[in-house]
Amino acid sequence: MKKLVLVMLAFVLTISLMSCNKDRTVNASAKLVDWYELSEDVEFDTSKEFTVTFWHSMGEVNEGLLEGWISDFEEMYPNITVNQVPTSVGDYSGLADNVALAIAAGNEPDIVQSYPDHVARYASAKAPLALNDFISNPNFGFTEEEINDFLPSLWAEGSSYDTEGTFLSLPFTKSSEALFYRADYFEEKGYDVPTTWDEVFAIAELIKADEPDSLPFGYDSDENLFITASEQYPADYTSLTKVENADGSESLQGNVLFNNDDSMDMLAYFKDKVDKGLMGTQGLTGAYSSDAMKAGDTTYMYVGSTGGTKYAYDSMSESVFTDDGYRVGVTTVPSFDANNKAQIQQGPNINLFAKDDEQQMIASWLFAKYLVSPEVSAELGVESGYAPVRYSAYETDTWETYEATVPENPTTIDDAIDKLIYEAIDMFRQNGDVFFTSAVFNLSSKTRTETGNLLIKVLTYDPQGDT
Repeated sequence: MKKLVLVMLAFVLTISLMSCNKDRTVNASAKLVDWYELSEDVEFDTSKEFTVTFWHSMGEVNEGLLEGWISDFEEMYPNITVNQVPTSVGDYSGLADNVALAIAAGNEPDIVQSYPDHVARYASAKAPLALNDFISNPNFGFTEEEINDFLPSLWAEGSSYDTEGTFLSLPFTKSSEALFYRADYFEEKGYDVPTTWDEVFAIAELIKADEPDSLPFGYDSDENLFITASEQYPADYTSLTKVENADGSESLQGNVLFNNDDSMDMLAYFKDKVDKGLMGTQGLTGAYSSDAMKAGDTTYMYVGSTGGTKYAYDSMSESVFTDDGYRVGVTTVPSFDANNKAQIQQGPNINLFAKDDEQQMIASWLFAKYLVSPEVSAELGVESGYAPVRYSAYETDTWETYEATVPENPTTIDDAIDKLIYEAIDMFRQNGDVFFTSAVFNLSSKTRTETGNLLIKVLTYDPQGDT
């Protein structure tokens, strides 16, 4: 069976990469965009009025938070007015499309909520503002102590766009993935919380033996499963390299690398578990695993976004929670080797756009800097479930007050949600060294989509139906 899977995989890889191989080199210098050099000894001009426009896709609840932050910021800087513009709410790809159209028309916003792939897309028009001079500015930048206050992997993502250390974004609404599991069921059966994939599927086999109709484990993102498992295995996925052109100039090359034996072996591992009825994915089942777990006697563990932690309980019957003792635990994403853990970091950042007016860019920078301040980051985490991006955010009065209210023994679903969100964020804080970001270039978004499609094709492949 494994041979047939690999033959089929090689075929699908060939089809998937036909379009990718036509354009694998970014048409740019080694710096994705030119670094903007601030004027020497520049300070912010408080005598002039500025309007900063921020496009986002944060949703109604977070819009209310944002209005409060804008009000506080405008008290600090009375000469700056901030206009927030909700665009394609809940749809970050739609937001990116709107921004791309605005760039082409020359009316892009000052600041936007963005994923790394989106920033790489904007960079093809040289639109993003390189933040290096703003970060290092002695009058309104970050000190070294402040830089070290950010969770390292989140800060590093801001300079992952090229090989020259160009900072194009700041961490904002960040999350990762986690393994959610039925804590009450695990305690009843005496199962230890798994840390490796082998341990996950050893438990899944025991569950399947007891309950033949169950699908013990689920993974909510097909794309993230492929990318994270590749990082863990390890199997080459993508890379970003600097190459010398014939004329002596340097360019960046984004490399699509997942057509390799290690990737095939890694996929065969999960294909075997799907064939045994131990595992499903959102692409295979058409549903999120949290819903299957709440339904009972179906799914007992799943990997999902920490940004969606509340869905482990949300909308379930209060009586099921209280009468059946339904409880959910959270831990890090399993790995092939417990000593080589890796899990993808997620969630949009914020980036700025280059403008003709230096003072306008400084005004935008000041608001962006405020959005990633410890107090704002803590409040966003408390209200939304996104992880605060700075260590000092966990020492603010906002966070400590929240922490003191988290119930140790929840008696309602709302209390259980609060406790699980806190535990998921704490997991995020304690494991920042295992987060990673894959290479960002002109084909990285397409590659992510193709690998998700590829995974589904491999996992659904039936050798008996092969002609």
